[in-house]
Amino acid sequence: MGSVAVAAEEERVFDVEETIFVAVGNRVDQSERALLWAVHRFSGKKICLLHVHKPSLVSSMTQGNTPAKRLKQRKKLRELLDNYLLILSRGGVKAYEVWIETDNVEKGIVELIAQHDVRCLVMGAAADKYYNERLADLKSKKAVFVCQQAARSCHIWFTCKGHLIYTRGDSRDRSEREVPPLLIMNSPTKINQSGEIESDSPHRLSNLDLEEDANKMDEISRWLFDHCSVDSILSSRVVNTSKFTPLHTDEEQKAQVQAVEESYFSLEQAIEDTKESKWKEFEEAVKRWKDEEDIVEAKCKANLLYGKAFQSLCVKEISQRKEIEEMLARVKQETEMMKDECDEFIKELQMVQKENLVLESQVAKSQDEIKELEEKIISAVQLLISFREKRDKLRVEHGSAVREVEWLKRLMKGETSSFCRSKLPIFSFLEINEATNEFDPSWKIAEGRYGTVYKGNIRQMHVAIKMLPSYGSKSQLDFQREVEIISRVRHPNVVTLIGMCPESRSIVYEYLKNGSLEDRLSCKENTIPWQIRTCIATEICSALIFLHTNKPSIVHGNVKPSNILLDANYVSKLGDLGVLFLIQQNKESKKSDETSFYTDPEYLETGELKPESDIYSFGVLLLRLLTARPPDVLVKDVQCALEDNNINAVLDSSAGDWPLVEAKQLAQLALRCCQRNRLDRPDLASVGWGVLEPMRTSCIASASYLVSKKCQRIPSHFVCPILQEIMEEPQIAADGFTYEAEAIRGWLHSGHDTSPMTNLKLEHLNLVPNYALQNAIQEWQLQE
Repeated sequence: MGSVAVAAEEERVFDVEETIFVAVGNRVDQSERALLWAVHRFSGKKICLLHVHKPSLVSSMTQGNTPAKRLKQRKKLRELLDNYLLILSRGGVKAYEVWIETDNVEKGIVELIAQHDVRCLVMGAAADKYYNERLADLKSKKAVFVCQQAARSCHIWFTCKGHLIYTRGDSRDRSEREVPPLLIMNSPTKINQSGEIESDSPHRLSNLDLEEDANKMDEISRWLFDHCSVDSILSSRVVNTSKFTPLHTDEEQKAQVQAVEESYFSLEQAIEDTKESKWKEFEEAVKRWKDEEDIVEAKCKANLLYGKAFQSLCVKEISQRKEIEEMLARVKQETEMMKDECDEFIKELQMVQKENLVLESQVAKSQDEIKELEEKIISAVQLLISFREKRDKLRVEHGSAVREVEWLKRLMKGETSSFCRSKLPIFSFLEINEATNEFDPSWKIAEGRYGTVYKGNIRQMHVAIKMLPSYGSKSQLDFQREVEIISRVRHPNVVTLIGMCPESRSIVYEYLKNGSLEDRLSCKENTIPWQIRTCIATEICSALIFLHTNKPSIVHGNVKPSNILLDANYVSKLGDLGVLFLIQQNKESKKSDETSFYTDPEYLETGELKPESDIYSFGVLLLRLLTARPPDVLVKDVQCALEDNNINAVLDSSAGDWPLVEAKQLAQLALRCCQRNRLDRPDLASVGWGVLEPMRTSCIASASYLVSKKCQRIPSHFVCPILQEIMEEPQIAADGFTYEAEAIRGWLHSGHDTSPMTNLKLEHLNLVPNYALQNAIQEWQLQE
């Protein structure tokens, strides 16, 4: 059995003879009927509620139940008992209560019966759902256990749904019935009209002396002879025998009943034969009753022996009761200790709650202070921003003045070229070497007659670095001047020049993710559709028109698919601008030009580059976009297809279903651009743009997979690492990263001397404007 806990209330002393105990459970609706049955059945008696509480505290004592949970369980128990008391109070009945805490309900009921010496108990025999009119047995396991194990001095009434099902008498009643006395009544008897013998105490029989028995029987016999007929005696013998107390055993009981029947039968025969012989018959019956009395005396002696055995059992039960009382005392002591601990926990909880209130007030006060500080900080930041704007203006003016002074100094030394005022960043050879992972071959993108291209990462920017060949090299000053001229050419469809390294004769360009057009045309799996090809032709035409209409006119001189790069949105940009002029041309280079199918034939003859040379290259480029075929016999194949009116035979089917009308217009424009005589080639600004612009508009409107320029992804090197916004005034710090001027200055002026990206200490706190990146950002924004 689990641990036991006794109620903390003071123990009451009950008058057990005048008190009816009613066992009630956790459900009021099921125990209410048994309670009301006891009130009506034992009107005038005292009622006491008997309850066994099975809390989770007992079964989970080792599982960490807190005193707060135990108090909550006690509160629920109190509410349950109050509900029962309320039901009784409504009926004008004052009741008491006894309860116990244990993990076994039936054992708890037996223990309460022994503890309070319960003599009268009412409890349920079965659940309400099992009740029917034929129910005569105990269905509940608890009821069976209590019926078998409860003290024998307890009289128990078992009910179900307000009906008495079974009654277990106490040991005193059974002992009286088990003693085999002469069956005569203590109280005055009488015989009713039906011939039955009635008594004021029919269930209370006792032993009389032999003389008293004989006198009584004589009196009964005379009365029967004078007033009763034979039929009435016969009809009443069964009733009379039922009034007698039963023997200890069935055989004794049968023998006694048989003797009585024989006596009455002899009387009946005597009355029928003759009235004179009835007294003789009756005397013989009395003699037989006297013999039976001897048997009764012998059985009384046996009962004495039984009484001694019963007394030993009582002594054993008393000893067990003492042990239980001692155990209950220990449990009560433990309960008191637990109650003291609970009180201590409650006190601690109250202290914690008080401290919590103090902390909450402090937090509220701190929040008010934080709001005040935030307001002050906001005002200070606004003031700081205004100061920074003024300071930045002064710094810009100061930088302009310094550059002007340097330019004047160089002018006085004879360096009159305006190229000395360049804003293009110059990288060292160490930076180029580190950016290309020491010119790792796996980082090589392309290699040709005009140099090798590596991908790299310089100052946290993804770039493409073109290493020019060593032959025909110019001086570093000439190289720097030429690159500065090229860097001033800005167009959305021309690759942006980010910087240069005169030491290694390398140029740093922006990195375009989708590679060159040549790679896409040669790839059969990841080809580009005809709509994007049409847009590429339009974009390259726009770039060439921009170069040719510049004053002075700029000729690219090397227009071909490998020099046309594609960004993440398949926007094309013309690369290698001016590279041809950075390399001194010789006879060997001209001979190598003869193998290029994109080169103007007149340029190969005269060596003079003109805008018409780019037009010829653009015509071959259009044919490659249409057919994706090699350029060696491309002009002849397309010309034959147009003459046969079968342009579809040469179109690249992997680009999709070309619109034949537009494809034919592009093929005709390409063949006109590929005329051998320069004068026969069309002007791109008037003729070429007039053909391409309408196509570009229709392609963008109809192709679902073309991306609008306004939705282009922001290049990562345009975004400030601190603010995560597009930079307006990019500044290069000592760690090599480029930041928004306001962000990096705020970082440094707040007391930091480390890099915001690497957290390493900066060598110095000076900032250098990144004008090349600023120009690239501005041009990118103009495209929107």
